[in-house]
Amino acid sequence: MHVAAKVTLGIGVGMLALGILLGVLGARGVGSATDWSVEEEAVWSGSTGVHDHTDARDGVLYIFVSDEVRCDEFTLNVSVIEGDSDEKVWYTADWCTEDGRLPIGYEDDPDGWLHMGAVRGLESGGSYEFVSEDNLIAVPEGVIIDLIESVMGGIFGALGGGSCACCGLLILLLGLILAFTMKEEVPTSYKVDAEGKIILDHSGTGGSAESMQNSDGPDGPGVGSSEDTDAWYKEN
Repeated sequence: MHVAAKVTLGIGVGMLALGILLGVLGARGVGSATDWSVEEEAVWSGSTGVHDHTDARDGVLYIFVSDEVRCDEFTLNVSVIEGDSDEKVWYTADWCTEDGRLPIGYEDDPDGWLHMGAVRGLESGGSYEFVSEDNLIAVPEGVIIDLIESVMGGIFGALGGGSCACCGLLILLLGLILAFTMKEEVPTSYKVDAEGKIILDHSGTGGSAESMQNSDGPDGPGVGSSEDTDAWYKEN
């Protein structure tokens, strides 16, 4: 097999394997992000009670309620109990659909749950009272951001893996074509013996060795003419 064909086949196989690997990793990233559990990520749940905020990096909590609760009927009051330096905390409700049944963007919410809004302005070390008529679950904003990044990374990984695999298949096909069309070049070796004969070695191609006697040229006996030399190089 020609060297160029071997190199092309190797590149094609490598790109195909890399594309498949990236596609699998991307699919796993998307799957893990869509299977997350609201209950497992909750830092507070209930209808009325006190939340002690301890996360210094995240001052926002996303509020989720059962999908049986109407968007236009859900209310949440948040007040500072202690430990908040500026005593500024508030609840921001999402907009509802025209019929008031669901919050806008509900299509992306986990099964059985609706994202109704967010509590903002929380400080680490502060205590806050939540008051609502419905049971709710509070999830840190950072969890949602990580999920979105995982989904986007998985999508781009899957797309990149698919493109890489397609390129690998095309290069692999090119390598197969080269393997069947290109012949391995075998160099012809020769030597001059003591009698002035040029001995050609065709052992690499299956032929037998040949010899060519230097003819008397214009320069004298034993010296081949330039025409003989040119003819030999053209043949070999």
